[in-house]
Amino acid sequence: MLDRSDIQGFVLRGYRMPHAAYLFYRFTDGPAARAWLAGMVDPVTTAEEWDAAPSWCANVALTYPGLEALGLPTESLDSFPADFRQGMAARAAEHLGDVGDDLPGKWEPEPPFASRGVHAMLMLSAHDGGELDQRVHAFRERAGAAGGLEEVGCEHAAALGGAHAEREHFGFRDGISQPVLRGSGLEEHAPPGRPPVEPGEFLLGHPDERDAVSALHPALLGRNGTYAVYRKLSQDVPAFRRYLDAEGRGDPDLLAAKLMGRWPSGAPLALAERADDSVLASCVKHNNAFDYVDDELGFRCPRGAHVRRAHPRTGSPSERRHLLIRRGLPYGPELADGASDDGADRGLVGVFLNASIERQYEFVQREWINAPDFDGLRNDPDPIAGPGGGTFTWQGRPPRWLRGLPRFVTVRGGEYFFVPSITALRLLSDTPAP
Repeated sequence: MLDRSDIQGFVLRGYRMPHAAYLFYRFTDGPAARAWLAGMVDPVTTAEEWDAAPSWCANVALTYPGLEALGLPTESLDSFPADFRQGMAARAAEHLGDVGDDLPGKWEPEPPFASRGVHAMLMLSAHDGGELDQRVHAFRERAGAAGGLEEVGCEHAAALGGAHAEREHFGFRDGISQPVLRGSGLEEHAPPGRPPVEPGEFLLGHPDERDAVSALHPALLGRNGTYAVYRKLSQDVPAFRRYLDAEGRGDPDLLAAKLMGRWPSGAPLALAERADDSVLASCVKHNNAFDYVDDELGFRCPRGAHVRRAHPRTGSPSERRHLLIRRGLPYGPELADGASDDGADRGLVGVFLNASIERQYEFVQREWINAPDFDGLRNDPDPIAGPGGGTFTWQGRPPRWLRGLPRFVTVRGGEYFFVPSITALRLLSDTPAP
C-alpha cells in the first residue's frame, strides 16, 4: 500500500471544493525561502483519509528555478529530467505543439511564466468563498513574515453553477475519467474493464507499468512526489456558441457532442449515440465503461473528437503509459445561455499530474490533441482544444467535413512544477522529521 501520509492530497483524489486560488512566488533569498517552506510542511494537505472533510486544503509545488534558488545541490538538480529542467516555455512549440497565439510570447505577463520568473505555487482550495479569502490572506501574511519571497501572480477559480456542478465554460461536465492508482486504497473506484495503473505512472520512486522506477538523487527527494503541469486556458464561449448555431443544422447540441465526444451531461457518444442520457451520466462506473473497439470508423463517436483523442481507449498496454490525472476549475464569470458576448476572459485553470512530463502530458498534447494526422486523419487537430484552422471530420454515410474550424481555446500561460512528498518538503527546507 502507498504511504498516503507522505503524498500530497490532490495527487490521489480531487478535493471537490468549489473555490480555489493559485498563488505564485519568486524566491529572493534562499535561506529565508527555506524557512517559509519549513513553515508550509504542517499546513500541506496529505492524501490520508478524512473522518470529516476539512473546510480548506493547501498544497505546494516548485519549479526547477525554484529548486535552484533554494540551494539544492547540483547532483540533485541534475537528477531531474530535461523536460522539467527546461520548463514549459522552452518546450512549448516543439514538444507541446503550441503555435500562433499559444506561444509563450503571447502569454499573459503575470505570473511571469515565459521568463521563468515563478519559483513556487501555493494551491488553496475551500468549500466557501469567504473561507478561501481568509486562507489567502493568512498565507500571504505567513509569506510576508518569512521574507525571502515575493508574490508574482495569483489566479482564482470557482465551480460554475454550484458546489458540485463540475462543468466547464462550454457547458460540458468535466473531470469524469480519472486513473486509479494500484495501492492507493481507491481501487474500487476503477471502472469496469479499466484496472488500476501501477503507481509509478504518477508517483516517483515506484514501479510503473513496465516495472521501471523513476528516481531522483537522493531517492527520498523523489519518492512519493510527482510533476504537475499548470496551464491557464482561455475559452472563447461566444465563438463556440456561434459556431454551433451556424453549423449545427438545427441541432447544435448534437454538433457539440460530436466535437467533444460526450454530451453535456458527460454521457459518452459511445454509449449514448443519439441523445443525452443523464441517468447513464450519473453512474460513475458505467459512464466510463466503454471503448471504441466496435466503432473503429467513428460513426458513433468521431475519431477526431476531443475525448477520443485525449484518451483513445484502444486497450493497448502502451496507451496506459500516456495517462494523466486532471485537476482544476473554471476561472472567470459564467456566460448565461443566450447572452451576448460580454468581452470577459473565462476559461480553465488546469493542473495535470504525471510521473513523466515528456511521455505523458507532452505526448498527449503533441501526438493526440494538436496532431492533424491523429488516427489516420489528415488535417484534423483537436476541434475543441486545438489551434483552429483545421478540419473536423464527422464520419457517417455520407460523411461531413467542417473546414476552417475557429480557435476556441488559447493558452494564457503555464509551467512545469515538482510536487514534493512530505518527506521531500522537509528535506528541501532542512526541517527534521517529528
